[in-house]
Amino acid sequence: MSRLPLTVIAIIVFACAPTAQAQVRCNTDSFGNQVCRDNQGNTYRTTTDSFGNTVTRDNNGRTIRGRTDSFGNTTYRDNQGHVTRSRTDSFGNTTYRDNRGNVTRSHQDSFGNTIYRDNRGNTKRCTTDSFGTTTCR
Repeated sequence: MSRLPLTVIAIIVFACAPTAQAQVRCNTDSFGNQVCRDNQGNTYRTTTDSFGNTVTRDNNGRTIRGRTDSFGNTTYRDNQGHVTRSRTDSFGNTTYRDNRGNVTRSHQDSFGNTIYRDNRGNTKRCTTDSFGTTTCR
């Protein structure tokens, strides 16, 4: 099971408006930093420290910090006061809940694509090609 870049998760959970249909492409550089760009001109860079905490910054000054606890639950906090918590069940399905009442659920299909569905009926499908580039539509 391939792991979807944290940057993509942060973009889907925080940055993409529910009605936005932004296509996102991500690559990892030689230092392990993830760089994502969407078709609306936004750039997102994610770094991971030695403790496994992540920081995602976009070109508009937004910062999202991710921290995973000992139970495997992750909390994302941005510099605008938004908080999202994720929990993964024993089947590998992940649920993201934020402090504004939004819920996004993700799972992998039989082809290895990760599907995100929110409580408003929006769906995003993320695929990773043989070069390691992740594309979400």
